[in-house]
Amino acid sequence: MNIPVTLILLAFHMAAAASASICASRKTEWADWNYLTSYGQSLSVGWTAKPVVTEKQEKGGLYMFRGGVRAYENGSDRKMLVPLEEGVNGPRGETPVSGAACRLFRLMQHYSPVTAFRLRLLFFADGPGGASLGSLGRGTGAYNRILDDLKAAKILADREGKTLSMPAFIWTQGETDHQDRKTREWYREKMEKLIRDINHDARAVTGQKNDVVCFGYQVGSHLNYYQFNPTDYPAIALEQLEMALASRYVMTTPMYHFEYSDGVHLTAPMSRLYGEYVGYVMKKVLLDGADWKPVHPLTHKIRKSGKGWTVEVAFYAPCPPLVLDTKTVDDPGNYGFSLVGAEGEDIAIKSVRLVGKNAVQLLTEKDPGKGRLRYGMTINEHRPSGPRTGARGCLRDSQGDEVKAHIQGKDYRMDNWCPFFDYSLSKGH
Repeated sequence: MNIPVTLILLAFHMAAAASASICASRKTEWADWNYLTSYGQSLSVGWTAKPVVTEKQEKGGLYMFRGGVRAYENGSDRKMLVPLEEGVNGPRGETPVSGAACRLFRLMQHYSPVTAFRLRLLFFADGPGGASLGSLGRGTGAYNRILDDLKAAKILADREGKTLSMPAFIWTQGETDHQDRKTREWYREKMEKLIRDINHDARAVTGQKNDVVCFGYQVGSHLNYYQFNPTDYPAIALEQLEMALASRYVMTTPMYHFEYSDGVHLTAPMSRLYGEYVGYVMKKVLLDGADWKPVHPLTHKIRKSGKGWTVEVAFYAPCPPLVLDTKTVDDPGNYGFSLVGAEGEDIAIKSVRLVGKNAVQLLTEKDPGKGRLRYGMTINEHRPSGPRTGARGCLRDSQGDEVKAHIQGKDYRMDNWCPFFDYSLSKGH
């Protein structure tokens, strides 16, 4: 039975509205002081992102330890708080935390000025470079930096008679685990344990009631590691999407649409822009209680069409309509879409077009009903990451019509780009 896309989307949005009320527990209880850290590997601490973009935040409630946004670099000086400011230390520069902090606080000031006036946001970056998820869990040196931050912040807060909470952390990791050929199952198990452990340990230090929320991304630089893992199949990225749809992992953005400095690390403006995405989604989840989801396929229908076949896929998008944008991201072929059969063989795509506000239609000569629709897997060779060269696709929503970031005199659209996915066509046919 072929179900019209409009009815599919109506049913989905009704379910989403119900889900949002259920997930309202993510709406945080803000303390007087609120600790948020950027954790993961090199992108989490601003590797190569220099010179820095964010200057000292003299106005507003944004703070860091005196030792800096990466306090562990400067003698771990956590004895007092000072206004948030990015700095350069060796290869490390602009971290995502300032973009997240500034965006979140501006939105707080606009939508909840009483809350913004009374609280402080304490932002830090505690991740190492080139780290596997397996080396970032409880008991490791990097993990202990978070606990050291919290304990030091708790002492300072108690001294001033203030409450302390850890509403969230920013997660920027996955490249090394793709390089090392970790499985999706391994990654999910480790990630879910990390979220549980941080939540338990943070609550033990602060006494907070609310759970800690993980704001992550989808890694986009797997082709840069092709010599170590020669495949176009981004297993870690796909598991990050799966977690974003069915766990406590909130995906803020995929990474392929950002400009990179060296094929794997962001430029300083892009590290700031990535942070702005994080801060925007933080507001949606922590302030509004939204059940945030990325762009992703929902359901589909397959029809015989003359001598060929059409595949029509309905998508969820936070801000429709969908757009095939070849200006921001170069077309890698079929706008990033590919079809494979039941045995993994390629199925040629004759055309790709948008249908209505939320659907994509593909035309092919072979029945794809037992196959899979993939996105972001049209290149199978070593490539530096980025919107012109790396694994990528051109599908986004239209959030950027209203939401933009102003960085160093330039306005950047903040659209929600579709993450890489591997979608089965064998059901609902």
